[in-house]
Amino acid sequence: MIGDDIVRASSSRAPEAGPAASALALLAHKPGLSIRMLAVGVGLSHAGTVRLVDRLAAEELIERREHSTDGRTRSLYLTSRGKVASDQVLASRDQVIAEGLSILDPDELKVLCNIAERVLRNRLENLEQSYRICRLCCYEGCTNCPIDAELLERGVDRARNDAL
Repeated sequence: MIGDDIVRASSSRAPEAGPAASALALLAHKPGLSIRMLAVGVGLSHAGTVRLVDRLAAEELIERREHSTDGRTRSLYLTSRGKVASDQVLASRDQVIAEGLSILDPDELKVLCNIAERVLRNRLENLEQSYRICRLCCYEGCTNCPIDAELLERGVDRARNDAL
């Protein structure tokens, strides 16, 4: 229920309906992603993601830059306008979460966080799924990311794979 509210609220703050909100939030969380990894994160085909990137670039929300090691690949980054849009998306997400969890006291929140971390780590299937899980995550608020911790425990460094 809260997840549906998050998607609805964050999409209402994005420049268009659909996965644009997730794309902006994911690029704020993981700047420099390739189109391929962005596609995985937002759940679109490669062609659909190219079209989304084209629209967001036309609105000057994201920009393509040359990849540091692969001339065929472009790295995607938010522009200053894109950062503002992403901040609005994430603020709407934060508001939904705060309202949804406002009934819990601090001790209950701590218990919920511990349980949620265990569930996330256990349900994580692979690197690609990690981008989908974290697509509406706020990097500043996720300083001890259980997904990154689980990947590292499995010998996978997401930072090295972001631009693939």
